Amino acid sequence: MGKCFSSCTQNSGSDSHGKTKSGLPFPDKSATLTARTSLPDTESAPPLVPKREPIVASTNTNTTTPPAPTTHHLTMEQQPLRISNGSHRYSERSKGMATRNGLDGVTRQSKSDYSESKVNRLFERYRDSTEDAILADGMERFCLDLQVNPAEFIVLVLAWKFQASAMCRFTRTEFVNGCRALRADSLKGIMNKFSDLRKEVKNEATFKDLYRFTFNFGLDVEGGQRSLPCDMAVPLWKLVFSQRQVTILDRWCDFLLDQQVRGISRDTWQMFLNFTEVIGDDLSNYDDNEAWPSLFDDFVEYENERQARKQQEKQRTENVDDGYDDSEGVMV
Repeated sequence: MGKCFSSCTQNSGSDSHGKTKSGLPFPDKSATLTARTSLPDTESAPPLVPKREPIVASTNTNTTTPPAPTTHHLTMEQQPLRISNGSHRYSERSKGMATRNGLDGVTRQSKSDYSESKVNRLFERYRDSTEDAILADGMERFCLDLQVNPAEFIVLVLAWKFQASAMCRFTRTEFVNGCRALRADSLKGIMNKFSDLRKEVKNEATFKDLYRFTFNFGLDVEGGQRSLPCDMAVPLWKLVFSQRQVTILDRWCDFLLDQQVRGISRDTWQMFLNFTEVIGDDLSNYDDNEAWPSLFDDFVEYENERQARKQQEKQRTENVDDGYDDSEGVMV
């Protein structure tokens, strides 16, 4: 913060550099003493009371406006007002300076709470030697240092927060932007955010964003994939729903594996979330005339048949226990 200086002194006998005509920086002391001793006593007294000039009668009948009083001619009632106003301005200026410097009693966040250089150093610890990214080996060490399993739900949430474009890979941009979003520049700082991240994705709108991200996260974009292989989609479905109870999920995954479904399209992935929200566990309110993907029609038909066979098997077991042979229609 800069400072402002001003000078109001005037020396009638000095040049532009503040020196007197004799070449000295200050007036001659002997001349000063002579001037002081020649003054009358009234001039040497402190000016607590303004000096009054004697009233002299004037023959001039013309009236003139008296000159405005100088600072030295102000009355004692006026001077405190000037001093008070000046002090007030100084007080306000000081208060403003104190506020800008954080001296007003309000706790301010220090810029040192987050350091992007520390984030880049953390990235370098796990960066692969072949490119400017954290790859499979680095991700494994990163998760180990975070004290989490790479297959845990929180790692998926962290990848969502970093907006990772592929599995087992963080580019420098993704890593730095993700840490900036978390306001964390260390392993401990990231770990301290886990609780907040879990709470964040409990929100319905946020979870839907995480769910949509998961499909893209599993795709091999460089390989030109447009649908998720079933052996990738099933574990991702189980992972993203691991913190939510979806009773139909296991039956859905069993159907996909049993029918050897090869791939899951983006539309099927997106619509399955809606399917779990509006269709009951017994599938009784499913309407195949609605705009559901055809794979859902196959699943409902498959599940109804499976439930029918299961019910028949249960009835046969109960009949055998009662001593009745259902195949022969006679008691045994």
